[in-house]
Amino acid sequence: MAEITGAMLIAEIGSVITRVTLIDEVEGDYRMIGHAETNTTAEPPFGNVFYGLLEATRQIGKMTGRQLVQDNQLLMPQKSTYDGVSHLLVVTSAAGAMRMVITAIASDVSAHHALHASHATYTNVIQVLTLDASSGQSGLAPTQRSWIDDQIDQLLQIEPEVIVLAGGLEGGAVEAVTRLAHIVRLIATKSGVDVNGQYQPEVTARPVIYAGNSAAREAVSEILHERAEVVHVANLCPALDRADLAPTQQELAKLYERKILPSLAGLTNLQRLSDVPVRTVCAVQGVMTRFLAERTGRSVLTLDTGAAATAAFYASPGHFIPTVLGTIGTVYGLPELMATQGVATLARWLPFAIATSDVSEQLLNRTLRPYLLPASRDDVYLAHAIACEALRTTLAKLREQTSLDAVDWIIAGGGILAHAPQPGLALLTILDALEPMGTSDQPIIDVHLDTLGLLVTAGAIAEFNPEAALTLVDHDLLSNVPLARVVTLLGEGPSDTVAAEVELKVVGGGTERIEVKHGTLARLPLPQGRYGQLTIRPAAGVRIGLLEPGETIASDGGEIAGSALGVVIDARGRPLRLADDPHARHEQISAWLIALNVERDPVAATSGLPSKPEAVTTVAETTIEEAPPVSAEEA
Repeated sequence: MAEITGAMLIAEIGSVITRVTLIDEVEGDYRMIGHAETNTTAEPPFGNVFYGLLEATRQIGKMTGRQLVQDNQLLMPQKSTYDGVSHLLVVTSAAGAMRMVITAIASDVSAHHALHASHATYTNVIQVLTLDASSGQSGLAPTQRSWIDDQIDQLLQIEPEVIVLAGGLEGGAVEAVTRLAHIVRLIATKSGVDVNGQYQPEVTARPVIYAGNSAAREAVSEILHERAEVVHVANLCPALDRADLAPTQQELAKLYERKILPSLAGLTNLQRLSDVPVRTVCAVQGVMTRFLAERTGRSVLTLDTGAAATAAFYASPGHFIPTVLGTIGTVYGLPELMATQGVATLARWLPFAIATSDVSEQLLNRTLRPYLLPASRDDVYLAHAIACEALRTTLAKLREQTSLDAVDWIIAGGGILAHAPQPGLALLTILDALEPMGTSDQPIIDVHLDTLGLLVTAGAIAEFNPEAALTLVDHDLLSNVPLARVVTLLGEGPSDTVAAEVELKVVGGGTERIEVKHGTLARLPLPQGRYGQLTIRPAAGVRIGLLEPGETIASDGGEIAGSALGVVIDARGRPLRLADDPHARHEQISAWLIALNVERDPVAATSGLPSKPEAVTTVAETTIEEAPPVSAEEA
């Protein structure tokens, strides 16, 4: 491979925000030089994502003193004066979800696994058709329509962009699979309208991914070859006790990048400038999650709260599970979140009283005006309630495939979390969504907040320049910003009793001792750049990680590294229980906010006051220092 030199410009084009990062060599290492964000310009009046990229690049140019744009075009290649850039790499999550139909034999087997496979990229499963759902309808009168007729009528109106056909164990019968193939044949060709307004089938066949019994491949191809673009992959469920999702997941991801990405306004022109094919954000996030797990031997969870989609990726050595919900998000994905979870479920995370109708109105207003920033403190808390419930929904899907109890490293990002006005608010949203157990041999969980989207940036350049990706992770991502080290106390007890005694000895400093009561959060400050030794003595019946109840845990001297929030002890119990009484629940959440330095006073008493203006970070290296909480007078 030829040596790669010169500055790199990495653009992450989201549904609402476009983030651009400039990477260049500094003393032999590739480092982040500048970062800027602006509104995505895919929608009218611009209708071209290139304009948003160009505006963010101009901002970086002003910040760094480099000329990166000339005559409304990127200045390429880089000049000897450091003006311009040599390479452009683009990733995006703004093309929308791929409409998908699943046809399978059994709801609880092949369809179940196909749904899990659909979470590998941005998809919208609009219908699931299974043969077992039609059982018991053999006694229909001659004049009554069959279940199959109704399903076909619905599918003809839906116009899916891909169909997954699954079912049949390896070595089993093929009759049911071929029956499904005949049904798919009826809907496989796209419908269209000619220039005279008359209906006619389009020439282009619809993609069908066959992931069923391999013995039926030839028969399925014979049935579908004239009506569909058939791709054969390994059986999703070769045996009742085994699933093989990766081949279907990989094919869905490739199909999305080939069929859906080109529809994003202006992306085709950007592809001509890019050194590598445009990738999806979720694809590069998955690459980095797996890399970090394999490199460190840890159980890694990465989270992303996007405007249109929410993603969670879990990886440990030899194990990787992606979960991308393409219709659940904090802006464009709000209608689906409201429909599936309910407005009251979202509102339960608010620390103040508000009518459900008012919450609905504000949520709908958010979808209509996606570029509006929070105008009050209440707006900020509503945004974090949305992010929390979107993450909980996504993590529930992830837990259908694996346990998350042993997660010991969390890297979270996305618009709402990355722009939290206080680091404690971002942490509380993460903890409420995940409810981490810490039941591993590393019960102290590292939490990082990716405020600048550097996980995506590193993933975008990983294949193009692995060395640059590695140095970016080590020197910029992992130092920007360590959020907290979290310990979960597992055990129940009355709220007025002590769950554990905690001691933190700071290297070169003093010692702080606190008592943590059941149902509370507690924090011991340890600024970034400082180190300490942590000792926790749990009460009888309370345990930490894999230790016995009541067993003391103590870190080695100087092992605990500082962060924005220091050490956080979560003694709220598992599962997390919110009070049924609204007033008690608001007091409960307010107490957690105060504990994490977000508030000084209970929120309910001062609700409705404006929040502090949000800061925009555009420097090459950023750390969050100990931030003062927001008081009622300051808000």
